[in-house]
Amino acid sequence: MSNENQIRRIKELRRNRSKSTILRFSLLVLVAAIAWSWTAKSLHESLISEEQRSVNLQNFLEKIIPDPTRDSGKWSDSLPWIFKNLHDDHGLAAGLMTFGLATTAIWISGILAFMILPMASKNLATHRPLGIMVSNNKLTNILWVIVNRASRILFLFTRSLPEYVLGFLLLSILGPDPWTLVLALAIHNFGILGRLGSEIIENNNSETPKAFIAQGNGRFNSYIAAMVPESFSRMLVYYFYRRETCVRESTVIGMLGIASLGFMISEAKAGRDFDKMIVLILFGSLIVILGDILSYWVRSRLRLNKI
Repeated sequence: MSNENQIRRIKELRRNRSKSTILRFSLLVLVAAIAWSWTAKSLHESLISEEQRSVNLQNFLEKIIPDPTRDSGKWSDSLPWIFKNLHDDHGLAAGLMTFGLATTAIWISGILAFMILPMASKNLATHRPLGIMVSNNKLTNILWVIVNRASRILFLFTRSLPEYVLGFLLLSILGPDPWTLVLALAIHNFGILGRLGSEIIENNNSETPKAFIAQGNGRFNSYIAAMVPESFSRMLVYYFYRRETCVRESTVIGMLGIASLGFMISEAKAGRDFDKMIVLILFGSLIVILGDILSYWVRSRLRLNKI
């Protein structure tokens, strides 16, 4: 290694020293917080004794076995009972509604994030989009900085709001309406998809978008005509991942009282029908698995498996 390369390497290490110090300090704080959480007595106090926990566990293990099987000892006798819970007691309809609400929520959040992405990406929302000088007007430069910061803060704020808390707040405004669940999921995932999408756009080093801007096309035309087609595969992968997550989240939010699979699980738990609760939970897992198979099929058709 030449002296010039050694000097450049030393300067690079010095620049990264502050980042390393922050990282070490953050890890130290994290370890201290974990240690405190395990040693703090107030966090481990419980109103239930060890004996009561053992009794509860024994009752749970007994009651998760379906009633027909407990009576006859044959698992085959539980098949009509499972069909009754999924069909006659509207378990199937609740599962399909959960899947539909989650899909609606991720579509809304994806479309909105797609529209805001050019303004949240640092390499586009600037007076030098993709490094190409477009304007020397100071007012325009300041305006783009404000737009970029506001868009990124919007993404940060919405993804920092837990979907369960959003569902609780919207429930007091809209009531137990399906749109309560949809909006709670859409707001939260809007911020997540926006953050992931902006990183994809910022890491796009292709020359095609630069050529669009150099020829006089605007940053938005470059985004639509060049950057989106080149980054679409990665965006779609993130979309499928968040859709699967939305299905699980919608089940949890439904426990607040919104008509969905989560609400039926909560009702079964309240009635101590643990066998029915387990059947509904497994049915929810099956919906997620089928959704994953569907997304894999779509990715394979679009040749996105290697992305």
